[in-house]
Amino acid sequence: RHLSPLTLTYHATASRQLTSGRSDIIPPSTSVEVETAYCPRCLTFCDASSASTSLGVCQKDTGGCKDCPLCFSPVSVSIDNQSSDDTHLICHYICGHCSWSSKDCGVTVSADKLLEYSNNDSMDENEAEKQRMAVIPEITKELEKCFQQKVSERNQKGDALFQSIGEMWAKREQDEERRKRMMIGSTIINDDKKKGKSTWSLVALEDSLVEKKRDLESPYLCAEKGVDATESSPDGEDDMQVKNELLPSSQQVAAQMSLTITAPRYQKDLLPLPVHYRSRVSRRCRAEQSAGRTGILVKPKLNPLEGDTSLRAGHGQWFKKDSSAIHVVPRVQLCRYGTDPATGKVAVLLKVKNPTLNMIRLRFSGPNSSEEVLNSKELQNVLVDPFMETTIAKADLCSSDSLSSIDPSEWIELDSAEDLLLDIGKRQEDDPEVVISWDFVPLFDALDDGDSLPKLTIVASRGDTSWVELVVPNTVVVGSDGEKTPSNYFAVPLSMQIEVGNGSWEASLIKRRDVPEEEQDLVQLDFVV
Repeated sequence: RHLSPLTLTYHATASRQLTSGRSDIIPPSTSVEVETAYCPRCLTFCDASSASTSLGVCQKDTGGCKDCPLCFSPVSVSIDNQSSDDTHLICHYICGHCSWSSKDCGVTVSADKLLEYSNNDSMDENEAEKQRMAVIPEITKELEKCFQQKVSERNQKGDALFQSIGEMWAKREQDEERRKRMMIGSTIINDDKKKGKSTWSLVALEDSLVEKKRDLESPYLCAEKGVDATESSPDGEDDMQVKNELLPSSQQVAAQMSLTITAPRYQKDLLPLPVHYRSRVSRRCRAEQSAGRTGILVKPKLNPLEGDTSLRAGHGQWFKKDSSAIHVVPRVQLCRYGTDPATGKVAVLLKVKNPTLNMIRLRFSGPNSSEEVLNSKELQNVLVDPFMETTIAKADLCSSDSLSSIDPSEWIELDSAEDLLLDIGKRQEDDPEVVISWDFVPLFDALDDGDSLPKLTIVASRGDTSWVELVVPNTVVVGSDGEKTPSNYFAVPLSMQIEVGNGSWEASLIKRRDVPEEEQDLVQLDFVV
């Protein structure tokens, strides 16, 4: 058990417990499997096997999408004149945001084929247009080949090093097998000096690898000498030329290192960046799988546009299955609160809302004393909102003794959720007057008059929403050393009991247990305010 925001929680079909989707918890409660992948630029999609075959980058028919290496914006393919006074055409990548062009790094191809159909008077204009449209994809594919060739040239030394290391280990393996067959000691031969034999050792192996790297002029050991600003050059023009060269930023260098093994020295060495696929995963509940059930929580669709309003049907249906808890479990929000640090009094106004299309009957109660108290480590770096990345550095746990005597609230019956699309154009209703005028000061005064027991009281109810106030007379915050410690945040554990059956919470698909009709079948969900 651990804390998790409701937006990262799932409810397996007909399960009486919630499943956390947090990936930083070990062991995780869910298992993830990549189902599909799509390009965030052109929205082309494929299955997981096809995405792994293409090394996880976009492989569109025209060569794949690319990003600008300077500003990381999408680039387009452009066919322009090679120069202002030249009639030859070239095809290259160009960025519409920062005007970067792949002509700087040499990724260009000739596009003079288009001139053959532009200056042909014997061909019809429509036919010439069709021929030009057929030639453009071929030119684009040649541009992609030029890009791949540039990448291969920069990785040539690294590939040769890797191949030599593989060949060396294969040779060592053959020597080891020959040694075992001939029952002789292991030896290592120095190919350069060939002065004899030396005993096999880890030091000798490392020396041999270093020597191989030096022979291949590895870019890691024999990189070009960098520009030192302290060195004086005999030629002043060379110094000005070096200063005029724009150096890439650390972010640009890091992006290039995912493409090549050599770090670029100047911005003119930056290559266009291929766009990587984004994966869409399916999620399963491990507890349901161990029980012999499928436990599918999330199942995406193949086409990322399915569910969009640009299609004719299926609007809003983004997944084949989505068992997120926000669609099933009533959502509890903290509306207002008031505290008195001197006496430890706390008053909280909670709002509970029904997200389903069926009625829900529930009530609130204090924490179950038979269960283990929440671990204090769970209240460190508490994730509140995963989308805005809102966290609380530390919160202290409210003493369980202050909530042990709390009585359950009255039963709350929430109507089905209202469709907001049907209320477009109508005047939005405000909160009830008793909620707007709610104040914690009169509640504290009532505690001073002798009402010292914590209590849960229903303030107002309307449709699918209800407001409940919680008053705690003495929130003794206990630290790790067992003493009272003041804190900016403190956690109050509560429980929500939802009735199953009798028309309540039918969206959960939980079957009512075999209990007498006069008894209620309750599902208890713990949460922390």
